[in-house]
Amino acid sequence: MYEKPYLQSELIHGEGEHMSWEREKRLLQAAAMLIMLTVIGSAVAMWSDSLKVMVTVNTGDVDVEFSPPSTSDTGIDPGYDKDVGACYANLVEIENEDEGNPTGNNDLDLNITIVNGYPSYNCTVTFDVTNVGTIPVKGPHITIVSNNLGNAVSWTHNMTEIQIDPGQSVWFWISFHIEQAASENAVYTLQLKLMFHQWNEEPAGG
Repeated sequence: MYEKPYLQSELIHGEGEHMSWEREKRLLQAAAMLIMLTVIGSAVAMWSDSLKVMVTVNTGDVDVEFSPPSTSDTGIDPGYDKDVGACYANLVEIENEDEGNPTGNNDLDLNITIVNGYPSYNCTVTFDVTNVGTIPVKGPHITIVSNNLGNAVSWTHNMTEIQIDPGQSVWFWISFHIEQAASENAVYTLQLKLMFHQWNEEPAGG
């Protein structure tokens, strides 16, 4: 079989085409790199502005207080025509009464005293509780701190839990009745703690 011999000029032409393609490929790569660098440079040089978010939280306070109380015994004993017994109610300040509670310390407490009581004597004390804080409260939750009334003195009240908004007052009463079992010249005491808490929480165990 006859094979056409390659001429020198054809070999040179083929090598030239190959070298031309290599140059074009290198030029394309260089152009792509230049475009990439240009884009990156534009991103770095882009103008910008920033906005900041500043957060400030101011908390309110829970604070309740008693109004001046009143009693049903203003002279003549309730239900009788003689002035024998007496029932007093006043507000007193007790230092560090609720120690450790920064919002519930050194409030005025309600002090009720019955003097010269006798069987069947009764007295009712009324008072308001006012929310002087900025947070709605619920209460009262009643805790008996001390009680030696036994069966000598019975007591009732209307102090059921209710919501009190800031600036609002709620009226409560507590009534005492001396029973036949009471001893002469005796001293009977009862101490209650009335807790009011923020309206959206319940106290532990409550």
